[in-house]
Order: sequence, then C-alpha cells, then structure tokens
Amino acid sequence: MPVRAPARGRAVPGPAWLAALPALIAIGLFSVHPVMVMVAGSLGVGRPPADEGLTLDHYTRAFGSETVRSALLDSVLIAGGSVLLVLLVAVPVVLRQADDDRHGRSGVATDVLLTLPIALPGIIIGFFAIVLTGRTGLLGLAWGGFSGLAYTFSGLLVAYMYFSLPRVLGPLRGAAATLDPALTESARTLGASRIRVFTTVTLPLLLPALIETSGTAIAVALGGYGTVATLSEGVRLLPLNVANELTTGYRLADSSALAVILAVTAVLALVLGRALSRLVRRAVAA
Repeated sequence: MPVRAPARGRAVPGPAWLAALPALIAIGLFSVHPVMVMVAGSLGVGRPPADEGLTLDHYTRAFGSETVRSALLDSVLIAGGSVLLVLLVAVPVVLRQADDDRHGRSGVATDVLLTLPIALPGIIIGFFAIVLTGRTGLLGLAWGGFSGLAYTFSGLLVAYMYFSLPRVLGPLRGAAATLDPALTESARTLGASRIRVFTTVTLPLLLPALIETSGTAIAVALGGYGTVATLSEGVRLLPLNVANELTTGYRLADSSALAVILAVTAVLALVLGRALSRLVRRAVAA
C-alpha cells in the first residue's frame, strides 16, 4: 500500500526532545551544575574553602561518625515508616474517592482538607505538632502521656505522616481512578467477599502505583528539613547535620559530603520505587 504524503498546510511534528528542551535546560541549570559543585566540594576539589585537593576523607569521616550513622538511619526509618503508615490510611480513602468521582459525589471540602499539608512548610507542620503534643500542647494537657511526644521518635513519625499524606493521596487517587469497576463487580457477583476482592483483584492492580508512590514520597520525606528543625531535641535527622556543618564553622566540604549521602539515599528510594513498580506491573500483566 503506498504511503500517503502529509496534507498541505498540516504541521509535521518535530523531534520529541525539542518539546522537552526548556525543561532540560532548567534541570541542567538548577540540578546538574549544583550537584557537580556539591560532589566536587565533598571530594576536596571545589571552590575555597573546600579546595584541599582530591580526598575521600570527608566521606570517611562521615561514615565513621556514630552521630551521622544514627542520623542517616533515623532519616530512613522516619521517612520509610511514615510513608508505609500513610499507605494504610490512603488506600481506602483513594478507593472511596475514585468511586465518588465516578458517581459525581466528590466533596471539595474533603479534598481540600486531605491535600492541605502539601501547601504548608515543614516548619508549620512542626508548629502544629508542638501545639498538639508539645509539653504544654492541647493533648499533653488532656493526658500526660502526650506531653512532649512531639520531640520523640514517635512524634516525628506522626508529623512526617501528616507531611507525606497528600504526597501519597494525589498519585494514588489517579491510579485508583483507572481501575475498572467491572472487575470488582464481577468478582462480587461470583460470591467473593469484599476482603477477597480487595486482596485478589484491587490490591494487585493498585500495587505498582503503591510502590512507585512510596518511593517518591520517601525520597521527598528524606529531604524534609523544616519539620525536624522545629522538633529536633532528641532525634536528629541527616538534613540537620548538613545544615549544622554549614552554620557552625562553615565546613563546606563536610557539609557537601553529607548532602551527597542524603541525595544518593533519596535517589535510591526513587529509583527502587520505580524499578520495583515496573517489575510488579509486568508480573501482574503476565
């Protein structure tokens, strides 16, 4: 069959990379170059005062420090734990939201309340935690067990759950909207219980989105600074160490090394989330 030539006057689409060029330039200016400077500084070959010559001493000192190792571990536990706990709340919420959207029952007030934390700086979320569970917070005055909770590991976990909630709800809501309701209805018609329908139909279909969303949300939570800066009395997370090296003595090379470690950890969470999501998606489709 002969190939028909394009009609006159119809624009022929250009290469796909041309459309992405402005974004690529912006990423290059605001991501690639600063990262190169940060890595160079961490290796001792950056601008003064991080110019003592090529060395791995800053990384050796970082990983040899019990304080840094503890901060890194706490960062991973807080970020990962808060996101996993949020998933338990988010899954039934997004499934209900998707059903409401199909039937035109979505509520604006509910949507605003659920997405409110994404508009709040981390320091404001930390302030909320102090007002509720600080030493003189509302819940602390009602029961002594809540007094000072905001400054503990558990308190940080709850604060980061609030921080992560809208970052999980948004992507999952979109994924839940793509689920075919006929599949669950068919399973129910065949006599399957609601729990069995969820575990054998809904959850496998939603699992790739759950994994990818978790990786992204964990990466964002790892870099969160404002909340822990407000609540940092006993528990320290790695972003605080990065800032501390800069503000006390301007140790640029040491701060750069810690920033690289934090950035690599966040990127690993992001990449692992997407890679595992693709593997699960292929397994479900097979």
